[in-house]
Amino acid sequence: MMKKRPNILFLMTDEQRYDAVGYVNPQVLTPHLDAMARESVCFLNAYTANPSCIPARAAIFTGRYPSQCGVPGYMSFLPEKETTFMKLLRDGGYYTAVIGKQHFWKSKIEKGYDYEDIVDEHFPPEVISDKITEGYFGQPANKTVSDRVSSYVTCLMENGFTEGSQLYRQINDKGVYEFFADEKYHVDSYIGTRGKQWLEKEAPADRPWFLTLSFPGPHMPFDGIGLPDAEGYHEEEMELPDTNIRDIFNKPPHYLDIAKKFGQLDLKNHTSPDGLTAEDIRLMKKAYYAKMTLIDRKIGEVLDTLKKRGMYEDTLILFTSDHGEYMGDFGVATKAQYCSEALMRVPFLLKPPVADFKGYPEDSFISSVEIAATFLTAAGLPVPENISPRSLTQFYQGDGKELWEDIYMEARDIRAIRDSHYKLIYYQNRDYGEFYDLSNDPHEKYNLWDDPGVQKEKARLMCRLADHMIGLGENSRQVWNIGAPQI
Repeated sequence: MMKKRPNILFLMTDEQRYDAVGYVNPQVLTPHLDAMARESVCFLNAYTANPSCIPARAAIFTGRYPSQCGVPGYMSFLPEKETTFMKLLRDGGYYTAVIGKQHFWKSKIEKGYDYEDIVDEHFPPEVISDKITEGYFGQPANKTVSDRVSSYVTCLMENGFTEGSQLYRQINDKGVYEFFADEKYHVDSYIGTRGKQWLEKEAPADRPWFLTLSFPGPHMPFDGIGLPDAEGYHEEEMELPDTNIRDIFNKPPHYLDIAKKFGQLDLKNHTSPDGLTAEDIRLMKKAYYAKMTLIDRKIGEVLDTLKKRGMYEDTLILFTSDHGEYMGDFGVATKAQYCSEALMRVPFLLKPPVADFKGYPEDSFISSVEIAATFLTAAGLPVPENISPRSLTQFYQGDGKELWEDIYMEARDIRAIRDSHYKLIYYQNRDYGEFYDLSNDPHEKYNLWDDPGVQKEKARLMCRLADHMIGLGENSRQVWNIGAPQI
């Protein structure tokens, strides 16, 4: 007789730093995630495959790195030939559903959901209507492939809103906004409520289900000011980063591009006279953390619903984010084509479908590209040979652990690798790069790429990087020939 297969709840945020949770950083008020961490494998060295939404999510959906699945950057999308783990779950007998952000953009891939309520907005549109226009979602990669507006926009329309300015206003030119309408109209509140409603009324009882509940926040715009949760934060108490704008000048030249978004640069003195100030960063953090606390509260409502319905112990719950956020580090915010720890490291909790599981912190390296194999293994389904094969279920099943000694990352034509001591970032066809001694410089302030004292370690990691890249080739595990010698 086949063992009962667990329900699977995939909780996801967008642009959440690894330290934007209370169990890592006590300044952040996330009591429900903190409680879940005590019942989970709490991965402290989890990394995204890519620092941008579309490629990072493509890697999660397929279990294949962006360079493998054809989505290397923000302006690319999944080819139809790729297969999502959601489709494999559905084909394997699961009822699959999604509520919230996905970011498939123009992809015509079969997503694999029985039920779809995709909401890719991060905030109310400037003009709230049922018309899809060419610039509806702003930047090209945010444009929808749907023939109708999202349920969130429909909700705003049904409640009488016609313009985004009726719900929020810009506070400064650094990306901070005040959301002054009723909290229930905030997109993250809306997504959380929809998730709770789905579990209460639509989750099937006759077969196992999989639900992606994907919050658009705490991604910019930083519109947490005005939310009830902002009252728990005081700007003067917000800690400032250990880095500043001066530290960005010893990095590759494209780092200056993100700095220019927040102010003019003084290239001679390595400053930005009108860039982010300490007050700007503190206000930004308050807005960002307030959104995270709102999301945590909605997650708490979802988890309570599972418990009330008697499904909590039998549900595998995975919580993570697609990538991180600078949030004042190096005097900048948001994210782009960089492999900094602030962008690549993400929060990651895995709550097993096991009663009374005693959670624990896990320090070994894991990647978001392993989520697909984890869900398929938990569901008792085969893991395709062409995806990242390791399942994280090994960390709670007690069958022995396959541990990684390093972690591999991508960002279009950039490749990166780090181990417990050093980090190397390689730029294709460039004579510069990045190399950090993370044991002594965890904030990546000092780029040692040309330092004579670390060239041996740099060469070692360069070889490990090549090993990973060779291993990602199609059919790379195939033997050379029958009877061919082992190399």
